[in-house]
Amino acid sequence: MTPNEEPKLIFVSGHRNADIDSIAGAYALAELRRRQTKVPVAALCPGILPDRAKYLFERFGQTPPECRNDIYLRIRDILEPCKFIQAGSTLFEAVNLLRESGMPRLPVIKGDGKFLGMLSSLSLLSQLLNIGSSDGSDLAGRRIHSSIDLIVNVLEAEILTGIDTAVEQDFDVYVAAMGVDSFEEHIPSDNRDLALIVGDRPEIHLRALHRDLRLLIITGRRPIDPLILKEAAAHRVSILRTELDSATVIRRLKFSTPVEFMHFPGDELILSPDDRLRDLRNRIFASNSDVLPVIDQDNHLLGIVLKKRLSEAPPYRMILVDHNEPEQSLPGVEELPIIEIVDHHRIGMMPTAAPIRFTADIVGSSCTLIAMMYRSSGESLSSELAGLLLGGIVSDTLLLKSPTTAPLDRRMCEWLEKLSVITGEELMNELMQIDSPLAVKPAVEVIGGDCKIYTDGDFRFALSQVEETNLELLHRRSEELAEEIHRRMETDGLAFFGLLVTDAVRENSELLAFGDENVIRDLPYAPIGKNLFALPGVLSRKKQLLPQILAITATLRRE
Repeated sequence: MTPNEEPKLIFVSGHRNADIDSIAGAYALAELRRRQTKVPVAALCPGILPDRAKYLFERFGQTPPECRNDIYLRIRDILEPCKFIQAGSTLFEAVNLLRESGMPRLPVIKGDGKFLGMLSSLSLLSQLLNIGSSDGSDLAGRRIHSSIDLIVNVLEAEILTGIDTAVEQDFDVYVAAMGVDSFEEHIPSDNRDLALIVGDRPEIHLRALHRDLRLLIITGRRPIDPLILKEAAAHRVSILRTELDSATVIRRLKFSTPVEFMHFPGDELILSPDDRLRDLRNRIFASNSDVLPVIDQDNHLLGIVLKKRLSEAPPYRMILVDHNEPEQSLPGVEELPIIEIVDHHRIGMMPTAAPIRFTADIVGSSCTLIAMMYRSSGESLSSELAGLLLGGIVSDTLLLKSPTTAPLDRRMCEWLEKLSVITGEELMNELMQIDSPLAVKPAVEVIGGDCKIYTDGDFRFALSQVEETNLELLHRRSEELAEEIHRRMETDGLAFFGLLVTDAVRENSELLAFGDENVIRDLPYAPIGKNLFALPGVLSRKKQLLPQILAITATLRRE
């Protein structure tokens, strides 16, 4: 695909460990861009769909986005359909199909779709020119492997008498282009593998039939003496008649061999549709072949990959919602061109190769920005989509109580309430009835449910946040959560990890923090237990907790 060519698909995705704001926002933005472009657009949900997000989609009758753990390009993403050569075809048919396809080689498959190997004009010629082979199966030799039915097809012949015409066997090919006396010396007798090519010479026909041969090929279209046909039937000899001359018959006979009788190399590079392109790129470039087969786990052919596709632009594009830093994106985002970002966080994204659309503002929710896009563009917003966006706003701003809440959040919330015929308070109350994470979820899901990783210079840290109406559950599970936090820090190479547990009803939070002792020492919060701190009035990770951590790390760097 050239840089100016339209992509096959545009993905819209929120950040890893997605929350309601990012999932609902990605879903609504995908619908908006789908209307505005001719390209298919699909929303994604990184990881597992959270319970509250699942409830929100069910409540408004919408199908949640597909859940993905990564967006690495796979072999299936550059897979192409192709013509193939059916086993049972003759080499003559295979050569014609190769020529018509314009491809350097084509896959050969059985009747059930299973892959046999790749056939090219070069490999075919190489095997046919195996001059000096001991069995005479080279292009200059007498022996061929075929059946009478296949020979009929290649020679465009008619069967005058036919015995076991579908049976494949080896044939020893001779040409009777001599007088009767020389015939006796030249042609072997009593050879049931003998295939004899002869012109319109009845005296040779009769002598040949008494040699107990397998096949008599008569060139020319003149009538055949009925006596010859009777004798052939008596001696169980098949007779074919073709309009081709003897020289053409000789050339074509080699190509009556069925394709599957060819030798297919055992070291063929075969691709699986689920293989990551990044893992195979070097091997594909190093391959001598420009066309590589792709098969499934049952050895069925799925298509081909052309080497030249690896040098072209990826078939997909990416839109990021509710984040812009690559570490918060789905793994593999670096392989796809990013064409748009909608966010309300700090800017920490990587450079882009081309200008992109960037929508950002100091608001409490990405859904606020997307709702504004609908309103300013004049696009209709269904009650269902309005409900999803409303859920994103009230959940991310904690029912407009978070200090990140901006006037635009309130205006969009009022507009969406009218369209969805439900108030933000009612919707928030419904969402809060969904089982609390600390009551029902394992520690790994509590820690990773809404976790964001940040980098400040060489300092790499993570902040996770959960909403909980009963902070006592945090005290009961603090040791279990601490074990999972330490495991996560080691796995991700983190110097600090903070779990912010927020009670939006009482406008209060508590922080479970581990890692760098200097950071923990300088936290401006009152300790209430081992590695546990009280954060009265703190509701926002982004606007209240993150700036405090960054201020501490900046001071430590100066020291």
